[in-house]
Amino acid sequence: MAKILKKQETANVFPTTPYGSPFPQWFIMKHLALLEELKQTKRRLLELESRIPGEEVIVIRDITREEAKQEIQQLFESGRTLYYSDFARELQLDLELVVDICSELQESGVVEIDARVS
Repeated sequence: MAKILKKQETANVFPTTPYGSPFPQWFIMKHLALLEELKQTKRRLLELESRIPGEEVIVIRDITREEAKQEIQQLFESGRTLYYSDFARELQLDLELVVDICSELQESGVVEIDARVS
C-alpha cells in the first residue's frame, strides 16, 4: 500500500527545495507514494520470479480482443509452427484468450491447424 509522506519527510526527499517546489504538496506526496508502491511491486515480482525455478512469469498486457486477434493473425502469417503457449508468451496475452481466438479463427476459415503437429 502507498505511504503518504509528511511535510518533513518530503523536505528530506527534496532538500534543495523544501517548500519552494512548483508542484503542490499533495502532488509531491502522491507521486512519492506511487513511486514507493512501484518499487515494492517490482521487488515482489522479482521475489516471485526467483521462487519458481524453471518457470517464467508472464505479465499479461491489457489490450482489446480485436487488437489481440490482429496480433495473433500476424503471428500466424509468420509461417512458424506455434503452440498456444507460444502465442501467449510472445504476445503477453492470457492463454484462455489465445485459445478462444485461435478457435474462432479456425472456425471462420482464416487459419488452419496443422494435423501433423501434435
